[in-house]
Amino acid sequence: MDVQATDPTVRPYLDTLRALPFIQELQFSEPHGQKDAGVDGILTLRTAQGTHVFFVQQKRSYLDSSLLHAVIAQAKTYYAQHRNPLFLFARYLPTPSAERLMESGINFIDQTGNIHLNLGKDYERTVIGKKDKTRKEQIYRLTPAIVQLLFAFVSNDDAPNWSVRQLGEVAGLSKSNVAKLRQQLIDRGTLRQTEKRIEISNPRELEDTLLRGYDLVLRPKLYLGRFRGPESDLDSTLKNARAAFAELSVRWSLTGGPAAYALQHFYRGQQLPLFLESFSDSLRRRLRLIADKAGPAIFLRPFGILPFWRELQGYSIAHPWLIYAELMSSADSRAHEAAQEIKSQFLTPSHA
Repeated sequence: MDVQATDPTVRPYLDTLRALPFIQELQFSEPHGQKDAGVDGILTLRTAQGTHVFFVQQKRSYLDSSLLHAVIAQAKTYYAQHRNPLFLFARYLPTPSAERLMESGINFIDQTGNIHLNLGKDYERTVIGKKDKTRKEQIYRLTPAIVQLLFAFVSNDDAPNWSVRQLGEVAGLSKSNVAKLRQQLIDRGTLRQTEKRIEISNPRELEDTLLRGYDLVLRPKLYLGRFRGPESDLDSTLKNARAAFAELSVRWSLTGGPAAYALQHFYRGQQLPLFLESFSDSLRRRLRLIADKAGPAIFLRPFGILPFWRELQGYSIAHPWLIYAELMSSADSRAHEAAQEIKSQFLTPSHA
């Protein structure tokens, strides 16, 4: 496909690649059925030594840690399933993020001029460390309330058209706040209003916003603390916690690794993140908890009804979108792989 015929936002990336002296031919085409898997295009690069085909993923928002984790996990999935490596077209990549991508074997290019392209030892171009001068101009300022509402929107295909009462119940917001925020999201283009219904304009971008918003603004608001109990393993900690919650009539649910394990038996991890409806001194004494920044027990405040999505194997677990976001906020690469499994099994293609 000729560069001039492509999406205008893609052309600058392709122009930079075409200008590299070792690139003899470049083609960019539509993903042909891979769009739901997060593929924005197929990039073919030809050098004197051979042809290289990549899945392209374009990120218009800044890659904070959760988004970076998602990109790396998605790249592994692409290669395992299709044998196609990922090429990332990014808005901006600071040096630590660029180095993480290079360590993961991911080629990238951003709007500032940072680039890593490795087509073998004779064909490589790496430039990192160029600064972005527009970082302060975020698309819009995310707030915890907006992120809560976005989680409600992705929980059901028809959620953008629910009444403000129903959305408020799901998102844990007042009806007046829901009405105001939904209109703001329509004005910003996050939602698109037609004559008959309201739709999510770009589900892929909304997913990116969810991950960034959960990590940066919502989770810090929900965070109650991190603790260590007297037990030496997670099973004992969970068993003791479960008894204490029942004794004190505390509503709770699993998220993150333990919830993922209940759903798919793939990954549990070394942390125990829980949503707790109340966290009293009596509960803390009953569990004999000690505040510990590296402790396995992570307590979060719930919002709305999504943290209490389903009963499974005797446990209440959070909605898969919340599990996915919590896993991607972890520093454990296996948690990111588990998040990909959650996404493929439980999150609908229309919101993938």
